[in-house]
Amino acid sequence: VFVFDDGGQNLEQLKKFLELPFPITVAVLPQITHSVEAADLVRKSGNEVILHQPMQSVNANINPGPGAITPDMTEAQVIAQLFVNIDQISPIAGMNNHEGSGITADAQMMEIILKTAEQAGIYFLDSRTNVETTVPYVAGELGYSYYERNIFLDNEKTRENALTELKKGLALANKNGSVIMIGHIWSADFLPALLKEVYPELKEKGY
Repeated sequence: VFVFDDGGQNLEQLKKFLELPFPITVAVLPQITHSVEAADLVRKSGNEVILHQPMQSVNANINPGPGAITPDMTEAQVIAQLFVNIDQISPIAGMNNHEGSGITADAQMMEIILKTAEQAGIYFLDSRTNVETTVPYVAGELGYSYYERNIFLDNEKTRENALTELKKGLALANKNGSVIMIGHIWSADFLPALLKEVYPELKEKGY
């Protein structure tokens, strides 16, 4: 499964991903200039839209952006903010965290977020920006299913690195039956071309 984060920032970059010859999921940031338009473009292309929900990092100096969940919020504020963001770009299939190493490590916060996702009828994908994530524990306690990222394709912005990570992802898929790989819309200058190139071979191999 390919998920591309940071939709809503640049429509021209997004369009390159929407031309890929296979289904993808795009995570759209809320409350920014092109949020609504980006979500519409993704849906019109027949692909899946999820909310790329900003959350506070462990490093409080990093600004997660508008519509964020921060540690000082009450339960009511978290729920209200999530629904504002969901409503803005709906219909959506799920949500994943943007930044969020601080919030995903907070079990109380994650319980509120997972319950709200359940209430909204959407799935939660843990981007795993923190190894100390509480999502597996909280989801287990609640009896909820969730997804988690296995691979980041473009932490280094090079074609070589993306290819290396892609191969790691395929090895995981072979072992576990599936893999979730996350890339970013801002890698439009090399990532869509790379994926288009390897797609026929991957399809031939049965992925």
